[in-house]
Amino acid sequence: MLKKSWIGTVGIFLAISMAVFAMALSAEGQDRKVVVSSWGGDYEKAFKKAMAEPFEKATGIKVIVTSYPDFAKMKAMVDTGNIEWDVVDVEDRDLRRGMRTGLFEPLDYTVIDKKDLIPEMVTPFGVGIEYWAGILAYSKKKFPTGNHPKSWADFWDVKKFPGKRALYSNPYMTLEIALLADGVPKEKLYPLDVDRAFKSLDKIKPHVSVWWSKGAQPPQLLTDGEVDLTYAYSGRIAVIKRGGIPVEIEWNQGLLNPEYLTILKGSRNKKEAMQLIAFCTQAKPQAEFNQMMNYGPINKKAWELIDLKAAPDIPTVPANAGKLVTINGDWWAENEAKVVERWHAWMIK
Repeated sequence: MLKKSWIGTVGIFLAISMAVFAMALSAEGQDRKVVVSSWGGDYEKAFKKAMAEPFEKATGIKVIVTSYPDFAKMKAMVDTGNIEWDVVDVEDRDLRRGMRTGLFEPLDYTVIDKKDLIPEMVTPFGVGIEYWAGILAYSKKKFPTGNHPKSWADFWDVKKFPGKRALYSNPYMTLEIALLADGVPKEKLYPLDVDRAFKSLDKIKPHVSVWWSKGAQPPQLLTDGEVDLTYAYSGRIAVIKRGGIPVEIEWNQGLLNPEYLTILKGSRNKKEAMQLIAFCTQAKPQAEFNQMMNYGPINKKAWELIDLKAAPDIPTVPANAGKLVTINGDWWAENEAKVVERWHAWMIK
Protein backbone atom coordinates (compact mmCIF):
# COMPACT_ATOMS: atom_id res chain seq x y z
CA MET A 1 0.00 0.00 0.00
CA LEU A 2 2.80 2.35 0.96
CA LYS A 3 4.68 1.29 -2.16
CA LYS A 4 1.71 2.10 -4.39
CA SER A 5 1.22 5.41 -2.61
CA TRP A 6 4.91 6.25 -3.06
CA ILE A 7 4.82 5.32 -6.75
CA GLY A 8 1.70 7.42 -7.23
CA THR A 9 3.30 10.40 -5.52
CA VAL A 10 6.45 10.09 -7.66
CA GLY A 11 4.32 9.81 -10.79
CA ILE A 12 2.41 12.95 -9.94
CA PHE A 13 5.66 14.76 -9.15
CA LEU A 14 7.21 13.74 -12.48
CA ALA A 15 4.09 14.75 -14.39
CA ILE A 16 4.07 18.17 -12.74
CA SER A 17 7.81 18.57 -13.33
CA MET A 18 7.45 17.71 -17.02
CA ALA A 19 4.55 20.10 -17.39
CA VAL A 20 6.53 22.91 -15.75
CA PHE A 21 9.55 22.12 -17.98
CA ALA A 22 7.36 22.16 -21.10
CA MET A 23 5.86 25.48 -20.06
CA ALA A 24 9.37 26.86 -19.51
CA LEU A 25 10.46 25.71 -22.97
CA SER A 26 7.37 27.27 -24.48
CA ALA A 27 7.99 30.55 -22.67
CA GLU A 28 11.64 30.45 -23.74
CA GLY A 29 10.56 29.97 -27.36
CA GLN A 30 8.18 32.88 -27.09
CA ASP A 31 10.92 35.05 -25.58
CA ARG A 32 13.51 34.27 -28.24
CA LYS A 33 14.41 37.42 -30.10
CA VAL A 34 17.07 39.26 -32.01
CA VAL A 35 17.48 43.04 -32.17
CA VAL A 36 18.70 44.45 -35.49
CA SER A 37 20.10 47.94 -36.01
CA SER A 38 19.21 48.97 -39.58
CA TRP A 39 18.96 52.09 -41.70
CA GLY A 40 15.35 53.29 -41.49
CA GLY A 41 13.01 54.42 -44.26
CA ASP A 42 12.48 52.25 -47.34
CA TYR A 43 15.57 50.19 -46.48
CA GLU A 44 14.11 49.13 -43.17
CA LYS A 45 10.71 48.41 -44.73
CA ALA A 46 12.35 46.17 -47.34
CA PHE A 47 14.42 44.40 -44.68
CA LYS A 48 11.33 43.69 -42.61
CA LYS A 49 9.26 42.43 -45.55
CA ALA A 50 11.90 40.32 -47.30
CA MET A 51 13.96 39.11 -44.35
CA ALA A 52 12.68 39.77 -40.82
CA GLU A 53 9.04 38.76 -41.24
CA PRO A 54 9.70 35.52 -43.21
CA PHE A 55 12.38 34.60 -40.65
CA GLU A 56 9.95 35.13 -37.78
CA LYS A 57 7.37 32.97 -39.52
CA ALA A 58 9.90 30.19 -40.19
CA THR A 59 11.52 30.12 -36.75
CA GLY A 60 9.22 31.78 -34.21
CA ILE A 61 12.09 34.09 -33.25
CA LYS A 62 10.98 37.71 -32.85
CA VAL A 63 12.96 40.28 -34.86
CA ILE A 64 13.00 43.81 -33.45
CA VAL A 65 14.33 46.39 -35.91
CA THR A 66 15.71 49.71 -34.73
CA SER A 67 17.83 52.44 -36.32
CA TYR A 68 20.40 53.82 -36.95
CA PRO A 69 23.75 51.98 -36.80
CA ASP A 70 26.42 54.16 -35.19
CA PHE A 71 30.03 53.19 -34.55
CA ALA A 72 30.37 55.19 -31.32
CA LYS A 73 27.23 53.55 -29.90
CA MET A 74 28.45 50.09 -30.88
CA LYS A 75 31.78 50.69 -29.17
CA ALA A 76 30.12 52.06 -26.04
CA MET A 77 27.84 49.00 -25.84
CA VAL A 78 30.75 46.58 -26.10
CA ASP A 79 32.96 48.58 -23.71
CA THR A 80 30.25 48.70 -21.02
CA GLY A 81 28.76 45.27 -21.68
CA ASN A 82 25.34 46.88 -22.12
CA ILE A 83 24.51 45.28 -25.47
CA GLU A 84 21.24 46.64 -26.88
CA TRP A 85 21.73 45.45 -30.48
CA ASP A 86 22.49 41.91 -31.61
CA VAL A 87 22.84 42.25 -35.39
CA VAL A 88 24.17 45.48 -36.87
CA ASP A 89 24.01 46.34 -40.58
CA VAL A 90 27.34 48.13 -41.19
CA GLU A 91 29.16 49.83 -44.02
CA ASP A 92 32.54 48.50 -45.10
CA ARG A 93 34.48 51.15 -43.14
CA ASP A 94 32.75 50.25 -39.87
CA LEU A 95 33.29 46.55 -40.45
CA ARG A 96 37.02 47.24 -40.84
CA ARG A 97 37.14 49.55 -37.80
CA GLY A 98 35.12 47.12 -35.71
CA MET A 99 37.38 44.20 -36.64
CA ARG A 100 40.41 46.23 -35.56
CA THR A 101 38.86 47.11 -32.20
CA GLY A 102 37.23 43.78 -31.39
CA LEU A 103 33.59 44.84 -31.60
CA PHE A 104 32.17 41.77 -33.34
CA GLU A 105 31.57 38.10 -32.64
CA PRO A 106 33.17 35.69 -35.12
CA LEU A 107 30.61 34.27 -37.54
CA ASP A 108 29.87 30.56 -37.65
CA TYR A 109 30.02 29.36 -41.24
CA THR A 110 28.69 25.96 -40.25
CA VAL A 111 25.40 27.83 -39.63
CA ILE A 112 25.78 30.39 -42.43
CA ASP A 113 26.06 28.67 -45.82
CA LYS A 114 28.69 30.56 -47.81
CA LYS A 115 28.71 28.24 -50.83
CA ASP A 116 26.80 30.61 -53.15
CA LEU A 117 28.03 33.88 -51.67
CA ILE A 118 30.42 36.29 -53.41
CA PRO A 119 33.78 35.38 -51.78
CA GLU A 120 34.79 39.01 -51.20
CA MET A 121 31.65 39.48 -49.08
CA VAL A 122 32.55 36.66 -46.68
CA THR A 123 34.79 37.70 -43.76
CA PRO A 124 35.41 36.21 -40.31
CA PHE A 125 33.32 38.91 -38.57
CA GLY A 126 30.84 40.13 -41.20
CA VAL A 127 29.00 38.72 -44.18
CA GLY A 128 27.45 40.79 -46.96
CA ILE A 129 23.81 41.75 -47.22
CA GLU A 130 24.11 43.87 -50.37
CA TYR A 131 26.11 46.28 -52.52
CA TRP A 132 24.86 49.85 -52.72
CA ALA A 133 26.18 52.89 -54.54
CA GLY A 134 26.48 56.55 -53.67
CA ILE A 135 25.47 58.39 -56.81
CA LEU A 136 24.54 61.74 -58.32
CA ALA A 137 20.73 62.00 -58.35
CA TYR A 138 18.83 64.76 -60.10
CA SER A 139 15.37 66.09 -60.86
CA LYS A 140 14.23 65.41 -64.43
CA LYS A 141 12.02 68.48 -64.21
CA LYS A 142 15.09 70.65 -63.72
CA PHE A 143 17.43 68.62 -65.91
CA PRO A 144 15.83 66.67 -68.78
CA THR A 145 17.67 63.42 -69.45
CA GLY A 146 20.60 64.06 -71.75
CA ASN A 147 20.95 67.62 -70.48
CA HIS A 148 21.91 66.75 -66.93
CA PRO A 149 25.10 66.67 -64.85
CA LYS A 150 27.09 63.60 -65.88
CA SER A 151 30.01 63.80 -63.44
CA TRP A 152 30.95 65.33 -60.11
CA ALA A 153 32.79 68.06 -62.02
CA ASP A 154 29.38 68.93 -63.52
CA PHE A 155 27.84 68.94 -60.03
CA TRP A 156 30.53 71.45 -59.02
CA ASP A 157 29.80 73.56 -62.14
CA VAL A 158 27.09 75.84 -60.78
CA LYS A 159 27.07 78.07 -63.87
CA LYS A 160 26.47 75.33 -66.41
CA PHE A 161 24.08 73.45 -64.12
CA PRO A 162 22.37 75.95 -61.82
CA GLY A 163 20.07 74.58 -59.13
CA LYS A 164 19.72 73.81 -55.46
CA ARG A 165 22.23 71.22 -54.27
CA ALA A 166 22.56 68.81 -51.34
CA LEU A 167 25.53 66.83 -50.04
CA TYR A 168 26.19 64.33 -47.28
CA SER A 169 27.21 65.97 -44.01
CA ASN A 170 30.08 63.55 -43.49
CA PRO A 171 33.56 63.23 -44.99
CA TYR A 172 32.91 59.57 -45.88
CA MET A 173 32.47 59.46 -49.67
CA THR A 174 32.17 63.25 -49.74
CA LEU A 175 35.96 63.50 -49.92
CA GLU A 176 35.96 61.00 -52.77
CA ILE A 177 33.46 62.95 -54.84
CA ALA A 178 35.30 66.21 -54.12
CA LEU A 179 38.48 64.68 -55.54
CA LEU A 180 36.65 63.23 -58.55
CA ALA A 181 35.15 66.70 -59.12
CA ASP A 182 38.67 68.12 -59.05
CA GLY A 183 39.85 65.77 -61.78
CA VAL A 184 41.46 62.90 -59.88
CA PRO A 185 41.12 59.69 -61.98
CA LYS A 186 39.12 57.00 -60.19
CA GLU A 187 41.97 54.49 -60.42
CA LYS A 188 44.24 56.97 -58.56
CA LEU A 189 41.74 57.98 -55.88
CA TYR A 190 43.44 56.18 -52.97
CA PRO A 191 45.14 57.05 -50.77
CA LEU A 192 42.91 60.12 -50.56
CA ASP A 193 44.60 63.51 -50.88
CA VAL A 194 42.72 65.07 -47.96
CA ASP A 195 44.12 68.59 -48.43
CA ARG A 196 43.09 68.62 -52.08
CA ALA A 197 39.63 67.29 -51.19
CA PHE A 198 38.96 70.10 -48.72
CA LYS A 199 40.16 72.71 -51.23
CA SER A 200 37.69 71.27 -53.72
CA LEU A 201 34.93 71.33 -51.11
CA ASP A 202 35.68 75.00 -50.42
CA LYS A 203 34.51 75.72 -53.97
CA ILE A 204 31.13 74.02 -53.68
CA LYS A 205 30.32 74.77 -50.03
CA PRO A 206 28.63 78.18 -50.67
CA HIS A 207 26.30 76.52 -53.20
CA VAL A 208 25.07 73.66 -51.01
CA SER A 209 21.51 74.31 -49.82
CA VAL A 210 21.20 71.23 -47.60
CA TRP A 211 23.75 69.09 -45.81
CA TRP A 212 21.89 65.86 -45.08
CA SER A 213 22.68 63.23 -42.45
CA LYS A 214 20.24 60.35 -43.06
CA GLY A 215 19.81 58.30 -46.24
CA ALA A 216 16.05 58.88 -46.27
CA GLN A 217 16.53 62.64 -46.72
CA PRO A 218 17.74 62.99 -50.36
CA PRO A 219 14.71 61.23 -51.93
CA GLN A 220 12.42 63.39 -49.82
CA LEU A 221 14.31 66.56 -50.75
CA LEU A 222 13.98 65.71 -54.45
CA THR A 223 10.32 64.71 -54.08
CA ASP A 224 9.48 67.99 -52.33
CA GLY A 225 11.46 70.06 -54.83
CA GLU A 226 13.73 71.41 -52.10
CA VAL A 227 16.80 70.47 -54.14
CA ASP A 228 17.45 69.76 -57.81
CA LEU A 229 20.53 67.54 -57.51
CA THR A 230 22.19 65.69 -54.68
CA TYR A 231 24.54 62.95 -53.64
CA ALA A 232 22.30 60.02 -52.61
CA TYR A 233 22.11 56.28 -52.08
CA SER A 234 21.11 54.64 -55.35
CA GLY A 235 18.44 52.35 -53.93
CA ARG A 236 16.61 55.18 -52.18
CA ILE A 237 16.35 57.05 -55.48
CA ALA A 238 15.35 53.92 -57.41
CA VAL A 239 12.43 53.42 -55.01
CA ILE A 240 10.91 56.86 -55.59
CA LYS A 241 11.68 56.67 -59.32
CA ARG A 242 9.69 53.43 -59.46
CA GLY A 243 6.92 55.25 -57.60
CA GLY A 244 6.62 57.85 -60.37
CA ILE A 245 8.73 60.72 -59.01
CA PRO A 246 10.59 62.38 -61.92
CA VAL A 247 14.14 61.68 -60.79
CA GLU A 248 17.09 59.90 -62.35
CA ILE A 249 20.42 58.36 -61.38
CA GLU A 250 23.76 59.22 -62.98
CA TRP A 251 25.95 56.14 -62.51
CA ASN A 252 29.19 57.68 -63.76
CA GLN A 253 31.67 58.09 -60.86
CA GLY A 254 29.28 56.48 -58.40
CA LEU A 255 30.82 54.96 -55.28
CA LEU A 256 30.23 51.25 -54.75
CA ASN A 257 29.97 50.23 -51.10
CA PRO A 258 29.73 46.69 -49.68
CA GLU A 259 27.30 46.37 -46.75
CA TYR A 260 27.66 43.70 -44.07
CA LEU A 261 25.73 42.00 -41.28
CA THR A 262 27.63 41.62 -38.01
CA ILE A 263 26.95 40.43 -34.45
CA LEU A 264 28.03 42.69 -31.60
CA LYS A 265 30.48 41.10 -29.18
CA GLY A 266 28.66 40.00 -26.04
CA SER A 267 25.26 39.65 -27.73
CA ARG A 268 22.83 37.83 -25.43
CA ASN A 269 21.06 36.41 -28.48
CA LYS A 270 24.07 35.20 -30.42
CA LYS A 271 22.50 31.91 -31.52
CA GLU A 272 19.36 33.64 -32.84
CA ALA A 273 21.46 36.35 -34.46
CA MET A 274 23.51 33.74 -36.32
CA GLN A 275 20.31 32.06 -37.51
CA LEU A 276 18.94 35.37 -38.79
CA ILE A 277 22.13 36.17 -40.71
CA ALA A 278 22.11 32.69 -42.21
CA PHE A 279 18.54 33.31 -43.40
CA CYS A 280 19.32 36.78 -44.81
CA THR A 281 22.10 35.41 -47.02
CA GLN A 282 19.89 32.79 -48.68
CA ALA A 283 18.95 33.30 -52.33
CA LYS A 284 15.22 34.01 -51.89
CA PRO A 285 15.39 36.74 -49.21
CA GLN A 286 18.43 38.17 -50.99
CA ALA A 287 16.48 38.44 -54.24
CA GLU A 288 13.38 39.93 -52.62
CA PHE A 289 15.24 42.49 -50.50
CA ASN A 290 17.61 43.62 -53.24
CA GLN A 291 14.90 43.82 -55.86
CA MET A 292 12.83 46.02 -53.55
CA MET A 293 15.82 48.27 -52.83
CA ASN A 294 17.54 47.96 -56.23
CA TYR A 295 20.79 46.96 -54.57
CA GLY A 296 23.24 44.25 -55.60
CA PRO A 297 22.75 40.79 -54.04
CA ILE A 298 25.66 38.90 -52.49
CA ASN A 299 24.14 35.45 -53.09
CA LYS A 300 24.91 34.60 -56.73
CA LYS A 301 21.80 32.44 -57.07
CA ALA A 302 19.59 35.41 -56.14
CA TRP A 303 20.00 36.71 -59.69
CA GLU A 304 17.92 33.77 -60.93
CA LEU A 305 14.99 35.12 -58.87
CA ILE A 306 15.31 38.84 -59.62
CA ASP A 307 12.98 40.44 -62.14
CA LEU A 308 15.31 41.83 -64.79
CA LYS A 309 12.95 44.79 -65.26
CA ALA A 310 14.37 46.05 -61.96
CA ALA A 311 17.96 45.42 -63.00
CA PRO A 312 18.75 48.76 -64.69
CA ASP A 313 18.83 50.43 -61.25
CA ILE A 314 20.93 47.76 -59.52
CA PRO A 315 24.51 49.03 -59.20
CA THR A 316 26.21 45.68 -59.85
CA VAL A 317 24.67 44.93 -63.25
CA PRO A 318 27.45 45.17 -65.88
CA ALA A 319 26.09 48.34 -67.47
CA ASN A 320 26.44 50.21 -64.16
CA ALA A 321 29.28 48.42 -62.36
CA GLY A 322 31.96 49.51 -64.84
CA LYS A 323 31.20 53.18 -64.13
CA LEU A 324 31.66 52.88 -60.37
CA VAL A 325 34.54 53.28 -57.92
CA THR A 326 34.75 50.81 -55.02
CA ILE A 327 35.18 52.47 -51.63
CA ASN A 328 38.40 51.57 -49.81
CA GLY A 329 37.14 50.63 -46.34
CA ASP A 330 40.64 49.95 -45.02
CA TRP A 331 41.72 53.53 -45.81
CA TRP A 332 38.75 54.85 -43.86
CA ALA A 333 39.29 52.48 -40.94
CA GLU A 334 42.82 53.84 -40.65
CA ASN A 335 42.09 57.54 -41.18
CA GLU A 336 38.47 58.31 -40.31
CA ALA A 337 38.97 59.64 -36.76
CA LYS A 338 41.36 62.42 -37.77
CA VAL A 339 39.44 63.20 -40.96
CA VAL A 340 36.16 63.56 -39.05
CA GLU A 341 37.81 65.99 -36.61
CA ARG A 342 38.98 68.13 -39.52
CA TRP A 343 35.54 67.87 -41.15
CA HIS A 344 33.74 69.25 -38.09
CA ALA A 345 36.14 72.20 -37.95
CA TRP A 346 35.61 72.84 -41.67
CA MET A 347 31.82 72.72 -41.42
CA ILE A 348 31.63 75.48 -38.79
CA LYS A 349 34.15 77.88 -40.29
